[in-house]
Amino acid sequence: MPEIHFIVSLLVLAVIGILISGYLMMKHRQAKPLVCPLDHDCSTVTESKWSHLLYLRNETLGLLFYLSLIMGTFVSLMYSPLAATIYFLFFLVCALVIMVSSFLVYVQAKIIKDYCFYCLISTVINLLLFLNSVVLAF
Repeated sequence: MPEIHFIVSLLVLAVIGILISGYLMMKHRQAKPLVCPLDHDCSTVTESKWSHLLYLRNETLGLLFYLSLIMGTFVSLMYSPLAATIYFLFFLVCALVIMVSSFLVYVQAKIIKDYCFYCLISTVINLLLFLNSVVLAF
């Protein structure tokens, strides 16, 4: 089963995404500054008007996205007749997520003119998740 490597990779990436989203959520709730290894002010990005979509903060949406990937993966492993459908749904959702993530990187670069390390790492994770979903779905 060669796809097992992509399933494990997807799970690991989703867990890393959960850790990043959880960290951002915790810091926002505590109203404490983020530690940014890029020598930028991550709060400029994470507290901007672009920090939420559909009345939910981006890190909350990210957490829900990563959790849904993990749950969907376990369902696909436990009930294999649904695996192809679940992987195709992963592809569709990951395609949407990478488009939104790419747009938010554009916003950081061109509109906010500052970067958030965690947002950039999340975008890389989302890109890798999208590539995994392509392999799993097709």
